[in-house]
Amino acid sequence: AFTRVLVLQALARDVLLVVAAMGAMVLIVGWALRPLQRLRSGVQSRSALDLTPVSTHGIPADVRPLVEAINHHVERNRRQAQAHRQFVDDASHQLRTPLTTLATQVSFALRETDVEEQRRALEAIKQQLDETVRQTNQMLALARADSAAGAEAAAEPVDLNALAQDVARKWWSDARERGLDLGLEPAPQLAWVQAHPALLKEALSNLLHNALRYTPRGGQVTVRVRTQADCVAVMVEDTGPGVAEAEMARLGERFYRASGARLPGTGLGLAIVKSVVERHGGQLRFAPGAAGQGLCVSLCLPPMAAADQATPPSMAPGLP
Repeated sequence: AFTRVLVLQALARDVLLVVAAMGAMVLIVGWALRPLQRLRSGVQSRSALDLTPVSTHGIPADVRPLVEAINHHVERNRRQAQAHRQFVDDASHQLRTPLTTLATQVSFALRETDVEEQRRALEAIKQQLDETVRQTNQMLALARADSAAGAEAAAEPVDLNALAQDVARKWWSDARERGLDLGLEPAPQLAWVQAHPALLKEALSNLLHNALRYTPRGGQVTVRVRTQADCVAVMVEDTGPGVAEAEMARLGERFYRASGARLPGTGLGLAIVKSVVERHGGQLRFAPGAAGQGLCVSLCLPPMAAADQATPPSMAPGLP
């Protein structure tokens, strides 16, 4: 009987201890998880448009890296949403005037009874449509450059000598029609970079378009590829009117045009180039042309490591 009582008392004591320990553990875990519950409530109460970072104040040290990773993801989404809003604002700002002008020109053409006047009105409409199409294509290219998901992730080894030759070849016929001398000077050595070739071609095409457009007949436009101490550069130099040095710092801003620009334009060409170059971790540099005439624009990109510059099996080195 004594043994039975002793065992029952010991069992009851152990059960009480286990219950007390479990109760204390529940209270401690609940108290420790209160910051996570506040974090959950704060995130759930946010609106769909709230992309501000989540505060790490009061968050346990073990969970803080997770919150910082979430903030990094939120920041990328915020930039993406900002790029979309910027594109909508740019489109509404830039297309409103051309569309209003087109509507006015169409109304004028409908009222005109003289065939010759109607023809002039239609030519003006076509000219305005061509400019609007070019402007729309530039805005779409800028949106692609701004929102391209990780150019580094989609990058591949690119030979700038071959890329520059490919782009320059496409503009030779246009240069001949304008009476301009378009030349290409490749680098004497390999010029490999890790880049997205489609974006680089878009950027170089915009530079060549600007250079050919603003260089007067009989002038020269030269595409050079050079390896420099800190980068591999593709340069486009022209003998056009150039840009005042005081204004070069603003070149590349959206919708900014130099005071000397006489031809119609949107001010988006250099903005596209700047966005592409910065997405590749490079710089867009401006300088006067040779002998102080014209403008020299350089796309400076980080070079590949010497160990990675071995020619890939599927690509031929240098120019064909």
